Amino acid sequence: MMIVAEGLEKSYKSGGRPLPVLRSLDLSIEAESFVSIVGPSGSGKTTLLGLLAGLDEPSSGRVLLDGEDIFDLSEDGRAAFRAERVGFVFQTFHLLPTLSALENVLVPLELRGEVAGAQEVAAALLERVGLGGRLDHFPAQLSGGEQQRVALARAFSNRPKILFADEPTGNLDQETGASIVEMMEELNHEGGTTLVLVTHDLSLAERADRVLTLGGGRVAEDRPGRGAL
Repeated sequence: MMIVAEGLEKSYKSGGRPLPVLRSLDLSIEAESFVSIVGPSGSGKTTLLGLLAGLDEPSSGRVLLDGEDIFDLSEDGRAAFRAERVGFVFQTFHLLPTLSALENVLVPLELRGEVAGAQEVAAALLERVGLGGRLDHFPAQLSGGEQQRVALARAFSNRPKILFADEPTGNLDQETGASIVEMMEELNHEGGTTLVLVTHDLSLAERADRVLTLGGGRVAEDRPGRGAL
């Protein structure tokens, strides 16, 4: 299993009292699979994704990524682990506005100290997502769909074993959103990346191998998606 969560719990303070979001949640996700996570607003989808990625710490429980208990690592250790093995795509793109498309994709490579051939790798990824002619354009010069494609190329620049995508189509029209998920699927298959997608769009969620529905702080339903058929 590439991702394992055991007894995962997360509570926040509200009015001086604990507000539980996740309750003794268990799940496991196979390597190279595509899993979508759905559920009503407030069901803890984004909270779960943040915990699985080690961006936030649980109230209790543990998470293993690629066999590593990420909460046994220091904060710096988790950051280094993510830089080595994890990619992210977010709803709001998170591109650096003062950098070109090419420079945005280069950032993770430079942080890893990969200088030789980095420009060629970044340019090839942008070409792969249909932006070969937009390398020197800044985010403000790109449409929402184009910005998300840059974010997708950046997420795959470190050849991640796991890609977490949090509502990556939320700011896009349906057709553009579908094309972004299709690109993620293709890169997932080509690179053997484990893909975990949080979305409110059930039609996109159904493209996955498995669809997990959150409810009551746990996985309320775990069923095959169209990708498993």
